[in-house]
Amino acid sequence: MTLARNVRCAVRSGLAAAVLGLLAACQPQSGAPVSPAPPALLPRGAEGIDLSHHNGRVDWARLGTEPFQFVYLKATEGTDHTDTDFQTNWQAATRLGWRVGAYHFYLLCRNGAPQAENFIRQVEVRGGTLPPAVDLEHAHNCQARGGREAALAELRVFLAALEAEYGQVPVIYTTPAFHAEWLAGEGFEAHPLWLRSLDSPPALPYAIWQYSMKGKAAGVDGPVDLNRARE
Repeated sequence: MTLARNVRCAVRSGLAAAVLGLLAACQPQSGAPVSPAPPALLPRGAEGIDLSHHNGRVDWARLGTEPFQFVYLKATEGTDHTDTDFQTNWQAATRLGWRVGAYHFYLLCRNGAPQAENFIRQVEVRGGTLPPAVDLEHAHNCQARGGREAALAELRVFLAALEAEYGQVPVIYTTPAFHAEWLAGEGFEAHPLWLRSLDSPPALPYAIWQYSMKGKAAGVDGPVDLNRARE
């Protein structure tokens, strides 16, 4: 597999060399030891939520009374979709003093570089935030084009571009089933895992555990995703 050809549309011309270097470092090596679990992103046991436009308009004054310490906000999806509430939510969460991060819903049927471009255009803050996150799951996704290896190569382009741009290793949000099918043994061990596991704590090493999709929070109408940093 020639990774160079996947980077011909790399995000911003000045990042091409950095992306290629990061991609080479991320390739799984035969017989190489498994990387240890990444360091904690947040205080142990810290509680947080994640939000998108699906949650509707948020009353941040009321939400700020909740004992949350962090929030991930949806910024983008695919190559051209942007979350209409992202910028408003980002500014409000920052004013509360919470740790704030942005995430991208990754489409398996789209190339990695233009998806990274979409995210980078929307997420301008480079320092003092949680690492960028990529949402990888079966639900609401599309069928990968070109086969498994081609799709994984495009994902590596996306992740390397974000790491080069923000200077942080991106977080991977996923489910145990998606991880087993797509990510296990493919050289993604350096990426902190944000795992959805609604019945019990994840068996995989994780940085963040999404333990409910039906939580309640002041200032948010309807259910909200609840997350906890590893303890």
